[in-house]
Amino acid sequence: MKSGMLKVQLLLVKKQAKRLIPVLFLLLLVMPVSPNPDPADKNFNDLRIYFNSRPGKAFDRSANDFLKKFPKSRYVPDVRLMLAENEGDAELALEKFRAVVKFYRYYPHRDYALYRICQILDLKSDWKELQAEALSGIKLFPDSPYLFEFKFLYITSCIMLEEYDRAKNECIKITEKTHDYTILSRTIFLLAEIDRKITGNSRAYIYNLRELAVGFKSSEIYPSILFKLGNFYESRDEKDRSFSAYTDIVRNFPESPEAEMSLTRIEILKPANPKIVQYIPDMEMVNRTSTIDISPDYAAGNYDNEIYYSITIGPFSKIKDADSIVNLLKNYDHVRIENTTLGHIVYIGRHPDTERALETRIRLAEEYGINGNIVRFSDHQSRSYIYSD
Repeated sequence: MKSGMLKVQLLLVKKQAKRLIPVLFLLLLVMPVSPNPDPADKNFNDLRIYFNSRPGKAFDRSANDFLKKFPKSRYVPDVRLMLAENEGDAELALEKFRAVVKFYRYYPHRDYALYRICQILDLKSDWKELQAEALSGIKLFPDSPYLFEFKFLYITSCIMLEEYDRAKNECIKITEKTHDYTILSRTIFLLAEIDRKITGNSRAYIYNLRELAVGFKSSEIYPSILFKLGNFYESRDEKDRSFSAYTDIVRNFPESPEAEMSLTRIEILKPANPKIVQYIPDMEMVNRTSTIDISPDYAAGNYDNEIYYSITIGPFSKIKDADSIVNLLKNYDHVRIENTTLGHIVYIGRHPDTERALETRIRLAEEYGINGNIVRFSDHQSRSYIYSD
């Protein structure tokens, strides 16, 4: 469920979190060696320097030699953690990180190993496992520097499993217990996503976007906030405001991933000759917005009151790009292109539940490297209503 617009946005929210990953390398590089060295000290010192040079599989041979030579060394957990970090296969990496967590109860970097497990599960879109492991991290490591990362990953898994009430409650708990600027911005961003999942482009959703746009201008996720505003205005056909939001992203955050996406949106909006206007929502706009706004995106076939799940790819600004995806996936069932306010979107499949949709999503990733997004539809009177991005 994590690609398409929601996947992109949640990944962008994690930009700060990615900075935590090099912490392990730094710790291993500067970790002091005992003043009364045992025979393993020099070997380990050489090994950790070698590790930080990123030697690839050559490091594995040296690390395994160390483990054979010094099986009782206090450095064994560090070496096993470095082996896990150096592993290129996701499943094998999971096994190695899990071994560190399981077998070295008093190792001070167990929290990091569990955090890496959660990151891999997140990338694999294994939401059930991620939910369990992130919750374990919250319970096992309440004083960890990764505590809020565990919480955000847990919330993400709840969103993807459509457990919106649980996700929202976890977000509210965070807002009640912290005043940290960065953490609050990420939490309110997730609250906005949850509100949009439940009620669409509604009053609650735009209220949270307004809170972010007004109160978190220095946040690193500010480009994501403005991009969400641009999307919101496009959904309401307010071209001047959406154009203005995208233009600000390109002008003020040219190196951000959102800038590239904004350029695509700007090109689509240009034929309407949009003008630069004030677009940060005020309370009057918030109060004018409907309390629920789940609107039809495309005409569907003759299905009544049916709920099903599809994979989305896109949006594409050019129809030929969407056509190329359809041709590539001609062996898949129910592949179609729909034109939305955001561009041409390819939809794949009509699955009765998220598990079967996830199987298709994983197959797409394995066969073509395509990371799609799972969305839920409800057909009613020949219209199909999209309930998630």
